[in-house]
Amino acid sequence: AVVSTQSTGSYALFSIMFSKVPDRYGRKSVLGCGLLLVTVGTLASAFSPGKWTFLATRFVVGASVGINFSTVVCFAVECSKSSLRAYGCTIVVLAALIGNLIVYILAYFLLHIVGWRYFIVISGVPAVPAFILLVVLPESPRYFCASGKQEEAMKAVRFMAKVNCREIPDDIMMACFEEENLGSYTMILSKEHRWSTIGLSVMYFCNILVGFGYIIFLPLFFSSNVCGTSSVERELCSTLEQEDLINLVIATAGGVLGLLCALAFAQCLGRVIPMRVSTFLMVLSLISLFFCVNDTFSLVTTTIVKFLMNFINTCIWIMIPESFPTNIRSTATGFINAWGKLGGVLGTTAVYLLFDISSNAVTGLFLVTSVIGFLSMMAYSRETKDEVLKDA
Repeated sequence: AVVSTQSTGSYALFSIMFSKVPDRYGRKSVLGCGLLLVTVGTLASAFSPGKWTFLATRFVVGASVGINFSTVVCFAVECSKSSLRAYGCTIVVLAALIGNLIVYILAYFLLHIVGWRYFIVISGVPAVPAFILLVVLPESPRYFCASGKQEEAMKAVRFMAKVNCREIPDDIMMACFEEENLGSYTMILSKEHRWSTIGLSVMYFCNILVGFGYIIFLPLFFSSNVCGTSSVERELCSTLEQEDLINLVIATAGGVLGLLCALAFAQCLGRVIPMRVSTFLMVLSLISLFFCVNDTFSLVTTTIVKFLMNFINTCIWIMIPESFPTNIRSTATGFINAWGKLGGVLGTTAVYLLFDISSNAVTGLFLVTSVIGFLSMMAYSRETKDEVLKDA
């Protein structure tokens, strides 16, 4: 829990500190630096000689992920046509979730064989193909356009058309004008964007507080026999067994299903209605965690909660980049992302402090937070499904 909390804290800190950098200097350059930090931090943490150096290196990893994730979402939206924007966001969120699922599966088969150091090294392997892909991909044409770089924007568009087997007339041009407010914190809190910034920040804060807390809560919940249904007595916070890892895989798989369902509903019904229904169902599902029937009931309930968390998370990530123009899209996304991860810090810390006292205390915190998220969603009415992306 301590490692998770400080990594999430660095994620939040660097997400807000560097959120304006992609708006001013481009998406690719920031992603390249972030990937380099992830690789260095991962390898350094695998061979760290003590706990303090390990925490320091995980701080670096958390910081680099904080820089990259918001940038990747903006990149995906800006390279997608209007009807496919939700798919672009969902693919990014799905990749992160599948990455977590693969880690659980690999841990089940490899952790007890290779040990935690080499397991961390293995987890850093995906950075290699990510570097290769980043070299091949063009810069966001919308970033070029907002920066007044018309020639570079047209080159990026023609490259994308070629990859997608489309042709663009030679005489077509883009109207690009350099914006003065690239990466402006003042602009994301202006009258035009204030409600979107605050509303999405509150909703994301609540969902991530529960979501990140749940990441810590689930292994403890499965391994600590909190419902008293297991025939084998185990100490509180004991080492995860193979059965616990299987339960984590099942619950995380439920999260993948929630993500895919969010995409389907967002495409058909828009963003607001699915969010309102799912946040209400989240409140009901968390209430059910107070009732211990048997192991199967606990597994089903936790899987449903995981499903709804990822459903809500995906809808929010679809809404965020659609709500802001290109010149402040990364700044606003990073700002909202940072508030979410601050919720993650509080969520993981709360589990760390409260679980030994009572698992119901943790569940109660999750429930209150989800009620706040539901009420904020009921007050939020902006539908972005059919909005045209703006550059300024």
